[in-house]
Amino acid sequence: MENAMEEEKLPDKLNVKIWFRIGKYALEHWPYLIVILITMLLTTFYDSSFVPTMNSAAIAAVGDFATLSSASSVWEAIIKVTFIKGVWEMSMTFTEFIIVEIVMIIIRSLSIYWTFYLTNFIDMKIMTSLRRDTFRRVQELSFSYFDKTNSGWLIARMNNDTSSIGDVLSWDVISMFWALFDMFFTLITMFTHSWILALVVCASIPLMAIVIPIFEKALLKRWRTARNAYSRFVGWLAEAINGSKTIKTLSIENEVGEEANEIVSDIQDKRWKAGRMNAFFQPVVSFVSTVMIAVVVLVGINMMGSTSDPSSKTSIAENAEQIALIILFIGFVQQIYDPLQQLSEIFSDFMASQAGAEKVGQLLDAKIEVQDSDAVIKKYGTILNPKKDMYEKLQGDIDFKNVTFGYGNGVEVIHPLTLHIKKGTSLAIVGETGSGKTTMVNLLCRFYEPTSGEIDVDGINYLDRSLGWLHSNIGYVQQQPFVFSGTYKDNIRYGKLDATDQDIIEAAKLVGIDEFIVSQPKGYDTFLEDGGGSLSQGQKQLISFARAIVRNPAILILDEATSSIDTETEAYLQGQIQPLLKGRTSITIAHRLSTIVNSDRILVMDKGVIKEDGDHVSLMEKKGLYYALYMNQFKDLSIQGQLDTYDSQIKGKGVKI
Repeated sequence: MENAMEEEKLPDKLNVKIWFRIGKYALEHWPYLIVILITMLLTTFYDSSFVPTMNSAAIAAVGDFATLSSASSVWEAIIKVTFIKGVWEMSMTFTEFIIVEIVMIIIRSLSIYWTFYLTNFIDMKIMTSLRRDTFRRVQELSFSYFDKTNSGWLIARMNNDTSSIGDVLSWDVISMFWALFDMFFTLITMFTHSWILALVVCASIPLMAIVIPIFEKALLKRWRTARNAYSRFVGWLAEAINGSKTIKTLSIENEVGEEANEIVSDIQDKRWKAGRMNAFFQPVVSFVSTVMIAVVVLVGINMMGSTSDPSSKTSIAENAEQIALIILFIGFVQQIYDPLQQLSEIFSDFMASQAGAEKVGQLLDAKIEVQDSDAVIKKYGTILNPKKDMYEKLQGDIDFKNVTFGYGNGVEVIHPLTLHIKKGTSLAIVGETGSGKTTMVNLLCRFYEPTSGEIDVDGINYLDRSLGWLHSNIGYVQQQPFVFSGTYKDNIRYGKLDATDQDIIEAAKLVGIDEFIVSQPKGYDTFLEDGGGSLSQGQKQLISFARAIVRNPAILILDEATSSIDTETEAYLQGQIQPLLKGRTSITIAHRLSTIVNSDRILVMDKGVIKEDGDHVSLMEKKGLYYALYMNQFKDLSIQGQLDTYDSQIKGKGVKI
């Protein structure tokens, strides 16, 4: 997987395909989008056409002294408003003018409210849907996916990227239409008032359409570089804090401090480069707009001089209208660049979020390597929507038929393996690291599927029954236990969500963790934060053990389940679980061979092949691989330990050596 600290490259072009694919999450809320478009039309019409036109009409009326003097009062003064010459013109009194302004302000306020309210609603809906779908996909994915993908990558996709995609598909898309509507109404209003001045203003648009995107892309690149530098610092900081004890024991505080200075200085330099570019960008836009304002004023004055006749009675009114027109277009000069800059920023946002959108798309499209057939799903349902009433009772007979397996790298880990495990057998698997013990169990659990061969459960190919059926009948205690944030009761109940409090307490007593839990401030309702950070590894293991026991599984798998437990607790636990193993199939992967001497059957594996098969007594007397492994551990015991072990596991078992 990609290194989380690696700087992401800025895409060279917009990936329209991925945005159309992700865009369906926004289109699901099309009724709200239509309402937003209507409210934006009202708002942009008010901002880009109504306000400039009304202001221009008011300025022209104020400049026309003849009109004002003929009115009985200022409230009766006539104001001529022209939205589109010859098409949409009206005259109104100053009183009507004020009423129209107030009504439009109210309409705009309501439009703004609903635009922002619904956009925020859609943003949250998109983000929630994306997170729900990506988490659902993660739940469906096979073990092999997590072998290649680290949790940090998944968290970044499901948290950060879904959030940024939600923002882009809501706020940025809405802003894009806002900018387009804004430009549309501005251009319409300009050309209906004066096509000459409109062309003057538009003359600079091609220049700004080139300059603004260039600056935006350069700014985006620099800010992203600065953000990546900050992200690397956060990762480095977490590592330094977690490793603070190691740093102190190695006495390298000074060296680490210097490294920190280099990293924060790098962040400062990169942010400074982005800041300088931004500081240069704004004056450029301001300079161009100032020049265009001067040109508009010069052209407007020239037009006023060429059309006005000082001897005419209407010259004052015409001049007032021309002055109002010049003022109107000065506003248009400042207004016309805003949509261009906004569109450029929106494009930059799409480019900035595109890598995240593509990765979210990769996650949603990730191949589920282990999944049920359509026929099985029809009968048993899926993992997330099971038909539990169709689940048959699992007895526990297991058959490996000429099974082989490799992890896809061309290396075969399990060689042709044929094995029958009778219902109710307590089976132990031992061997050196890498011998295939855990892989064999993972195949049985269908976390992976055989490369060739067949695995039958109760005489039926387990591919003909559902994953949910199989997993619901297996209790798995892993070597590295996991404790959730929650109460002790919640953690044990994860093994069986409908377990009663009494079921939970009995399971805890069976594994020997009940007394410890009861001693906690709130007993079984004591809340464990940070994944049980205050618990020892052994205590976590016991909780994990109780979680498996509470579900009363037909098949119980213990993968180095007692490796983190002290010998005294282990001895107690062994005594407690022996009755639980009766009548159910159990498979124990063990490093401590003392824990499996009572197993009905012991397999010794080496490089994916079963080398020895028998019980403790027969394998010891055979003096093969099992004997060598056992005696190596026996030698590491204390003198008293050797004597006790000899009496209980060698002499006591009747082993003849």
